[in-house]
This record gives sequence, C-alpha cells and structure tokens, in this order.
Amino acid sequence: MTAVPIFDVKNRLPYFIHLVEGGETVQITRHGKPVARIISEDEAVKEQKTENQIFKDQIMDWRTKASDWLTNKEIDDVFNIPRTIEPDVRHPEDIEW
Repeated sequence: MTAVPIFDVKNRLPYFIHLVEGGETVQITRHGKPVARIISEDEAVKEQKTENQIFKDQIMDWRTKASDWLTNKEIDDVFNIPRTIEPDVRHPEDIEW
C-alpha cells in the first residue's frame, strides 16, 4: 500500500489512479494520519461481497437466537419481508363458539 499526503493526490491524481489500475492500493493521509483509500473497482466489489456475506451471516445468527422469543412473522416484520402465504391465525376471542 502506498501512503501519500492529500495535497500530493490532488496534484497528481492521474498518476495514483494508474497505480490503482495496476493493483496498488493508495492510502491518502492528512497530517500523517490515514483518512481515505483509493482501491480498484474489482477490489471494491470483493470487499462489498464480503461485507454483505458477513451481514447475512449475522442476520441468520440473530434469527436463530430470536426464534425462541419471536415468531417468524414478527422477525419478517422487523425486516419488512412480505409473506407469500399468510397463516390462518385467529385469536380465541375472534372465534365464534
């Protein structure tokens, strides 16, 4: 990874884009502290897929734990997931005896 001050990136952006196209990651610094990164589009897609998979795994883990105290419908409602088949659940007071 190449670390460069922000003013240098501003003045030579095409050069750093060329580095990124060659597979390098450019870290932009301000006063010696990292503030941003320039990465290739391919690398960004890989990172996004990884983040999405981590998020999906966390949701599935939460669903497993929450199933002890929430119904599937309540869990789906949290995530605003439409149900294709609505179960016929009626409260006892709604049933004619």
